[in-house]
Amino acid sequence: RSCPKKLPQKRTMILTQCPVCAAELPPLSAKQCSRCKTRYCGADCQKQHWEAGGHDQLCKKIRRGGGAEQYNANKKYSEAVAVAATACAEDTKGQTC
Repeated sequence: RSCPKKLPQKRTMILTQCPVCAAELPPLSAKQCSRCKTRYCGADCQKQHWEAGGHDQLCKKIRRGGGAEQYNANKKYSEAVAVAATACAEDTKGQTC
């Protein structure tokens, strides 16, 4: 008996808007930073984000975090955990184990 062949998983992008102008990004053909893979609607937005938007400060951190998609997924996860922990602390305030 043979194992069924694994099909490639379709990758869903969570970052669907340009970080500079919020324009909708095409799924595959968006301009991207060569280091961290942050996607942009065009070269002008990429340049603006680098020069004035602080991307130069975040680029290495994003790359170390697994690229733009993974970095932002981890960031959203951490924010959600913090909100849930705060809500849980409020819900159980004054209770003892």
